[in-house]
Amino acid sequence: MDGPGLSGRELRILTEIENQLRVDRRMDRALRTMRRGPRWLAGRMLRAAARVPAFVFSALGALSAALLLVSVTAHSPAVLAGSSLVWAGSITLGTARVVAHRRGIAP
Repeated sequence: MDGPGLSGRELRILTEIENQLRVDRRMDRALRTMRRGPRWLAGRMLRAAARVPAFVFSALGALSAALLLVSVTAHSPAVLAGSSLVWAGSITLGTARVVAHRRGIAP
């Protein structure tokens, strides 16, 4: 580095600023790792799943319960297959949302 280094006062001020910034753990981790996040296709899908509104999960749960009740009375394999597809979709979205939240990707 060219020129004189930082004075003692400047070093103390810089240390104080860094300590205040480390309080925000998410930002501290982002600054330490300097990662933009996943760039691959699964990462983009994970981000999209993390942005799904919460009311979609309750709607999927209600739809799954309704299809399950209909399949009990109708004894139709198509209704049971639809119920399982809706259930699998809600489990997949829920898992993706939890993983994204744990990785700090959630909005």
